[in-house]
Order: sequence, then C-alpha cells, then structure tokens
Amino acid sequence: MADIEKPVLSEITGEFFDRVVAPAEIGEKVRSCLQCGTCTASCPVARFTERSPREIVRLVLTGREEEIMRPEVLYYCSACYSCAVRCPMGIRLTELVNLLRDVMVERGEGPLPTQQEMVKSVENYDNPWLLPRAQRDRWARKLSERVKVLPGKKAAVLYYPGCTAAYLPNMQKVALATAEVLNLAGVDFGIMGRDEVCCGSTAMRVGMKGLFLEQAGKNIEKINALGVEQVVTACAGCYGIMKLSYPDVAPLEPRVLHVSEMLARLVEEGSLRLGPLPRKVTYHDPCHLARHGGITDEPRKVLEAITGLEVVEMARTGENARCCGGGGGLRTGHPDEAARIASERQQEAVETGAEALVTCCPFCGMNLTDSLALGDGLPVLDLVELVFESAR
Repeated sequence: MADIEKPVLSEITGEFFDRVVAPAEIGEKVRSCLQCGTCTASCPVARFTERSPREIVRLVLTGREEEIMRPEVLYYCSACYSCAVRCPMGIRLTELVNLLRDVMVERGEGPLPTQQEMVKSVENYDNPWLLPRAQRDRWARKLSERVKVLPGKKAAVLYYPGCTAAYLPNMQKVALATAEVLNLAGVDFGIMGRDEVCCGSTAMRVGMKGLFLEQAGKNIEKINALGVEQVVTACAGCYGIMKLSYPDVAPLEPRVLHVSEMLARLVEEGSLRLGPLPRKVTYHDPCHLARHGGITDEPRKVLEAITGLEVVEMARTGENARCCGGGGGLRTGHPDEAARIASERQQEAVETGAEALVTCCPFCGMNLTDSLALGDGLPVLDLVELVFESAR
C-alpha cells in the first residue's frame, strides 16, 4: 500500500492503462491525477469500498489490473459525479468507473448478480422493473384530460415520463402531476404511450454498454420520427442520459429539457400561475440534475414562485449536495449502503426544521422515502407534485 501514497507521474503507466484506459476520451485526463484525495473526501461510498477513488486512479495508472478489476472495487460507485465536479484537474472519475465496468461485463465478470435481473428486464421488456410493455401507459388513464399519444397525433412537446414514473404505483404520481401541470399551462404535448422504451441509463451505469447503445439507438430513432421540438422529462437520470450521452450515439433532433426548466419558463412567461401554499420545505438536488446536468437554479425559482412557501436549505446544496445513494446501480447492487446514504441525507433535511423534503427525480424520491425505515426523516414530495397542488 505504501506506493499508493506516492505522487503519480504521468510517465509511470502500466500495460493495462495503456491498453484499456489511454485510448478512451478520459485517458489523458487520468494521467494528470495529483493524488490529492479530493475525490475520496467527496465520495459517498468510499467508506464501503475496498479501494478509495484515489487508490482506484493510482492502481489504474500503474497497471495493477488484478487489484482494480474486481466487483468489490468497481460496483460501489453511485455515479453521483461529486468527484468529477471537485477534482482540481477536472478528471471525471465517474466516467473512468463506467469504462472499467464495461470491461468487467465484456469479461463476463459483471454486472452484480442482483443487477442481472434488471438488465434482463431491459432486454426483454424495455424497462428495468420486470413489467410488460402493455402497462407502460396505464398511468395516463388516471388523467383528468385525455393526453395525445404520438405519433398517432402531433404535438410540439414530448413528455417522457421514464420507466420509474410510468410503471411503479408509488411513483406514478410524478407522471400524473407532470402531465396535469402541462395541461394547466396550455402546453401542446403528448406521450409515446406503449412505444416508449427505457432510456438505457440503468444499463449503462452497470457496464452494459452494448445494451445502452441499443436502447439509445431505438429511442433516438423513435423520438426523431415524432417531429417534436422538445423532449421533457421529470426524471433527472433520463434527462442526463438524453442530454449528455445520446449525442455520442446519434443526433437527437429535439431539445431535451428537465421539467424544472420548463416550469421555470412557464412561470416566468405567466402561463403557469401558482397559488398560495403555506408550508416549510427543503430541497434536495438530484446528482444527475445538479452535478451531471448543471441545473440548480430552475427548481429553486419554481419553489420561490409559490406564495407562502418557505424554502430552507440544507447544509449541502447545489453541486455540493449529498448524494441520495440511489444511482449508479448502487440501490440494486448494495441496497443497505444505498439506504444508509439516503438516511444521512434525510437527517440533513430534518435539521432544517422543514415539514417536507422536495426533490425532482423519481429515483431520488423513491430512495429517500424508503430510507425512512431506518429512522427519522421527512415525507418526500416531487417538485411537480408541489406545483400541481399550488396551481389547482
């Protein structure tokens, strides 16, 4: 372990690095690692893993393949991007872990057994929840107004609820609230109904690069054929993958927006008027929205527009917000650790004195809610639920 403490020199690299990492886009950046440990200090899962993020980079650079290419090391990352935004050299360590997981899968050593069922579900049903395609649009039957189903009808905006909000009964409230609010604001939108497929994020995060490319390709082709101007999603994971990863696969013609961006614009234009809602809340920044997508102001602008709503911030906000532990396959692969991380975030929320915890990602909402089984915490609301309550 002593050599791990030495500064890394860019010219000291092993055959594994030269063969696997150097050809990748992130390769040259990894060479610049200072071994300062900022990534480890920022990582929500470093305490659970056999190797810290700093050690991972050192081992990769020096070619210690047998020590790094193990599930116990590579399948704890929650893909929160904390290391990426704080690294003084701009190394996106999350992308390095994604690359190494891809190699693990190519070797038949990944993903984890608990993640394989999810992968098979995406392959067979185009969703990670082992539910049939025929159930994807059932949530829309509960809407107060009929929604357009594309491509049978035309619309300017595609609302893409994503698998979690479309399928899971306790998360369908997000899909319903989003559609209802878009209706109230007079947005010309539609959904893909049963033709919608998983964005591929869950597959990509566990190293299933081939499956991700397949899902992304199908989605891009389907969406481009609709003729819409914008794609709106209320899921931070879907947003991040469509906005930032799809362009590497093929051009996606419509502009991708997170629902918080659209809500902020609708409020500013006066198309969406929000009534009084006396309540004290705190806001949790989803990792894939704040750090991956760079969106922190828009959700807060929407909350500020609700009369009587008092927003109290947690100690860690924006790009420095604590991860909920639900991403990167961590919830599926290591549920106990994911729950502990979410519980700690809940404790930060409790300390604010707020009545409720607001977020704008169904996966964050699900993990933060489930963590209440471990101890005290606040009821969790999605941003669009609060907006819908205020707008009615």
